[in-house]
Amino acid sequence: MTQFNKADFSYHGGYLMYRGDYEGRPVYADGPNVHPTNVGRGIDLFIARFKYSGPFTKAKFLTELCKSFTVEEYVNARTGGSPFGHNCNSPLDVLSEKNPVWFQNTMNKWKAKQDKRAA
Repeated sequence: MTQFNKADFSYHGGYLMYRGDYEGRPVYADGPNVHPTNVGRGIDLFIARFKYSGPFTKAKFLTELCKSFTVEEYVNARTGGSPFGHNCNSPLDVLSEKNPVWFQNTMNKWKAKQDKRAA
């Protein structure tokens, strides 16, 4: 089991990706749509997309992800054990199922902050 390494995350355009090696990491195979320099290189793992502002910031999400999961556990939870790699569970659903107390506390703090702003 491989622990997440914060140095191996990349964030661009709202997408959080993981570039570190882990057991079972797929690699680019030689083919018509693969540049020769990428053949044999590991494929980056999609972690989450941060499209809207809200209670779950990238920092909060990343902290909980590194604390609660190994890379292989997260991949399995996201794909639902599917060998085809279909995303069966959203990133936030995966974290909230693993640690519902963290999810609820984050929501409660955000709602309290929103209530203070409205008052």
